[in-house]
Amino acid sequence: MVIANASVDIPALKARHPLGGTVEASGVRLRGRGRVRQGVCPFHDEVEGSFTVYSDSERWYCFGCGLGGDVLDFIRRTENLSLPEAIARLDGSPGPASGVASRPAPSRRPRAAPPPSRDPALLTAAARFYAGQLRRSPAGLGYLASRGVGPDAAVRLGLGFAPGDGLRRALGSVGFTADRLRDCGLFTERGSERFAGMVVVPEVSGGLVRWLVGRAVDPDRTPRFQALPGPKPVLGLGHLGPAPPWVVMAEGVFDWLALAGWGVPAVAALGTQGVERVASALRGCPRVFLAFDNDEAGLEATERLAGLLGRKAAAVTLPQGVGDVAELACLPQGRAAFLRLLSQAARSAR
Repeated sequence: MVIANASVDIPALKARHPLGGTVEASGVRLRGRGRVRQGVCPFHDEVEGSFTVYSDSERWYCFGCGLGGDVLDFIRRTENLSLPEAIARLDGSPGPASGVASRPAPSRRPRAAPPPSRDPALLTAAARFYAGQLRRSPAGLGYLASRGVGPDAAVRLGLGFAPGDGLRRALGSVGFTADRLRDCGLFTERGSERFAGMVVVPEVSGGLVRWLVGRAVDPDRTPRFQALPGPKPVLGLGHLGPAPPWVVMAEGVFDWLALAGWGVPAVAALGTQGVERVASALRGCPRVFLAFDNDEAGLEATERLAGLLGRKAAAVTLPQGVGDVAELACLPQGRAAFLRLLSQAARSAR
């Protein structure tokens, strides 16, 4: 076994090996150049690109398989190393910028266990528990208000808050067995609640919750987002009704919350990867307005979707200096400004 030098300065070691460069040196292609970059996960079979790198926190998380961590965790998993071996591996290499790091052999990559199957009845009960907790949570309500989501919209959209305890007991009290609780994805391998300290957003279809995503209220917590392991939905489809004449497609969870809170028929792609899946989900809608983030990845996704959707697509151009719809929602008269931009997009598409 390789024993790491006890004198190694771990923070300095991580600083010498930025996560994004290390990930790309391993052979994972990341799209975008901003704070959030995405690529196809090296730890499970997928095509959507759920693997996400956060440059501000130097952390990674996969919304598909639920794995995550820092640069050392990434090295450990890709090269099947212990923590001391991973430290020694980085400590003895000059860093990804030099091009010395090589792509690990695919045969050495451990595969994550398959994601748990979705249990709509149990997820619906969990969402009701979270909704009840939100009504008693000044922190959760205050955070939503700071993002432009009021209490009426929170109730209408079924939003909740996970305090971090009580969920297992609440679900057990209404008859869900230990096996169903173990396999539902709401708890981590260590038994803690996946969404602890987060506002929780459900995807509802046919009156049942099919998926959940959470956003940390504490700005210093990482990862900021958590989602149930497994494939991502197109968030908001269940709220559209059978034949919407038009819909706005945005990028992120809080973009969708802002639009849905304003009464705008909307969905969220939940990233810029796998847009073919999103385009397919909306192929029956006569008009799709694209309101992705105002950055390189968002512009690329808008271009790809416009090509897939053809003449039914129209782009909504956000104001200079506004990063996304969620940011616009926090500004005075944000709703009125977005509706003007939406009207302009509709006129230009005629």
